Amino acid sequence: MTISVLTKVQRKINFAINIPLKVFKKPKSKDSVTSDLFPIRNDENWATEFEFLNLPGLIRGDIASSHKAKVVFFSDDGIELGRKDLEINGLGRSTVNLKDFLKDGLQGSTTFAVFHERGGTAADLGESFMAERGYAGYKYKSIEVKGYVHGNLDAVSYSSGIIKKLGNSGFLKKTYFVQHLLTGPADYDFIVTNPTSKKISVKPIIEVNGITKKFKKYTIPSLGCHTFSVKIQETEIGKIKFRSYLYLGRPVVFRVAANSFDVFHG
Repeated sequence: MTISVLTKVQRKINFAINIPLKVFKKPKSKDSVTSDLFPIRNDENWATEFEFLNLPGLIRGDIASSHKAKVVFFSDDGIELGRKDLEINGLGRSTVNLKDFLKDGLQGSTTFAVFHERGGTAADLGESFMAERGYAGYKYKSIEVKGYVHGNLDAVSYSSGIIKKLGNSGFLKKTYFVQHLLTGPADYDFIVTNPTSKKISVKPIIEVNGITKKFKKYTIPSLGCHTFSVKIQETEIGKIKFRSYLYLGRPVVFRVAANSFDVFHG
């Protein structure tokens, strides 16, 4: 198949615009630490955990040392609800159950970030920044097997008590195609976070058995998140994409069937 001159020109323009883009900004402060915005599922059906690693100890080669971190919780409107200090002694890895934190005004949390204390690792890091993009774990009802998903991107940074937004967005809309065929019977939840400094409109478009279904766009405030839900029947196979100004509008996907569930990046 011969590619037309117009198509070649369009591709070159598209590459010139999109390839140089940085999905997230570099923190300005040299002592910043960064984190993803991890989704929280917190109701009668769900429990959320986090696999807490001793990142400073791993860098120093001393994972048996005590390590500290600050867990910051946000609402779906991007409002910071509170901060909790976390200290674990003598372990390289620990599982933290967030239900222990989600009280006293934090019940409405829908995302969280984890900022490690740098300690004496500044010289070891050089020009790099310590980043928490680890694994959040989810448990659904009485299903014994948990689901885990790692961080999407460096969404926020922390330095001297101040949180900065690292996400980028552009002036041209971009389409993110979820790399998963929707199969039924199952309920799907697609959670998109907004790590930018401005509100972002997102429009989901689904194709089910060859028929396209468009839904109303929704707006996500800065540092907020939104859950888009859809049910897929047994005889249906679908594809979904999200249109927004985000450089990386990749959702965290939860698929719940009759006796199982899964969580993954789309």
